[in-house]
Amino acid sequence: MSHRRETPEQQPTRRSRRPWRRSADGGTASSRQPLDAEASEQERIITEALADLRDMDVREVMTPRVDVTYLTIPVHADDIARAVRTSGHSCFPVVHDDLDDLIGILFVNDIFRTGRAETRESDNGDESRDRDATDPSPLEISRKVRQPYLLPESLGVLEALAEMRKHHRAVAVVVDEYGGVAGMLTVKDLLEPLVGDLHDEFDEEEEALIVRVDNTRWLIDGQTNVDDVRERLGIEIPDGEYVTLGGLLFERFGHIPAEGEDVRVGDWDLRVVEMDKRRVAQVVATYAGDEADGGPGVRHHGGGPGGPSANGTGEAAG
Repeated sequence: MSHRRETPEQQPTRRSRRPWRRSADGGTASSRQPLDAEASEQERIITEALADLRDMDVREVMTPRVDVTYLTIPVHADDIARAVRTSGHSCFPVVHDDLDDLIGILFVNDIFRTGRAETRESDNGDESRDRDATDPSPLEISRKVRQPYLLPESLGVLEALAEMRKHHRAVAVVVDEYGGVAGMLTVKDLLEPLVGDLHDEFDEEEEALIVRVDNTRWLIDGQTNVDDVRERLGIEIPDGEYVTLGGLLFERFGHIPAEGEDVRVGDWDLRVVEMDKRRVAQVVATYAGDEADGGPGVRHHGGGPGGPSANGTGEAAG
C-alpha cells in the first residue's frame, strides 16, 4: 500500500516541544525567555570585553618573569613534586641556569604516561625494572621535555589567542625584544579578560586585594590593577605605562622604593608598607582631601573588590 506524502501545507499542525509556562495574565509564555534575556546580557558583557581586548597586548595578561616557577636540570622527581606543591601549576619551564637559558617545557602529566612494566634506563646506563613509574629518573624526565612555543610580548591578546589556537598550544613562553624570557602565557590568561577569573582545583582562596582599615585608610596589594583602585577608591590616577599600583609607584619614585616611602597622588598619600624583594607588596592609601568633598571611597559600590591577574609591572627591571 502506497502512502501519499503530505505537502507542508497539508501536514497537521504539531505542538512544539518547547516548554511553556502560564503567565500572570493567563496567557502562555516560553520559559526560555528569562534564559534568553540572561544570555543576551552575557553576550553584551562579552562583546564589550572583546572591544577592550583588542587594545591589550600579551605583557598585560601574562605571568611575569618574577612569578614564573621553573626547574633546573638535572630535574628530579622531588623537584617536580615540590614545584607543584608550592605553585599549583601543571607545567614548568626547564632551564640550564636561569630563564634566559631555556631548554623547554615540562608538562607534569607527560611523566606519568610511561607504562609501569616498561624497562627503564637509569642515569648510569644500567637497566632497572623495579623503579616505580611515578618516580622517574632525571634521564627519563629529560625525554619528556618539549620544545618551547615562543610569542613576543608585544603581540596583541587576540593575535596571541589566534596563534595558539592555530598551533594547538595551551602554553607559551613570552620573550622580549632581546630574546629574553619575559613571562609565561596560557590560554586561561588570554580568556580571563574576556570571561572573568577562571578558577580550577589548584587555585587557593584569594585574599581581598583592597581592604578598608578605617575611615581614611585602605590597605592595597601592590599588584592590584590601577583601574580597580580608581573604581574602588576614586583616586585620580593618570594614564601611563603601568598596569598595577606597584607599577605606578615605581614610575613616581623613579627608583626601587623602601618601606616607609610615600608619594601623593591626587588627594591620596600612598605609602609603601611592605616590599617583597624588588616588588611593592602592600600599600596604605590615606585620604588627605577635604571630607566635604565626599571623603574616601566615594565610588565604592559594595561587594568584594575585583581580583586581577598578576600581570602588572610592579617590580624593578631584571
